[in-house]
Amino acid sequence: MTEEEKQNLEELLRLMADNPELPVVPMVDSEIAVEDAYGRWLGAWGSVYIGEYFEVDGQAYFRDDTDQSSLEFVLEEMLGYDTVQELTDEEAVAAYASMPWIKAIIVYIDAPAPKGGIK
Repeated sequence: MTEEEKQNLEELLRLMADNPELPVVPMVDSEIAVEDAYGRWLGAWGSVYIGEYFEVDGQAYFRDDTDQSSLEFVLEEMLGYDTVQELTDEEAVAAYASMPWIKAIIVYIDAPAPKGGIK
């Protein structure tokens, strides 16, 4: 385990201990499962934070109040492009805030660092 992975794991455990009521949402990096075969793949502990998300039809949306494109993407997916175009900036922010966000501990599962293998 790398030092960064160790720090990420320690942060995850701290957040879990401090927030036992929150679900833990693992986000798996697409580099881990790059094939269609059935099996299990190795992962590494990535960054972790408390954030908000919701899921609709298998698609997860993550709240980012600092990113206008994230706000627009979520609203267009949920309300439709034409409806979003008719909203004022204030209405769009209010609509985004009213989505069914779930507070959670979000942990990224990254591709593991390359290690020496069997030769």
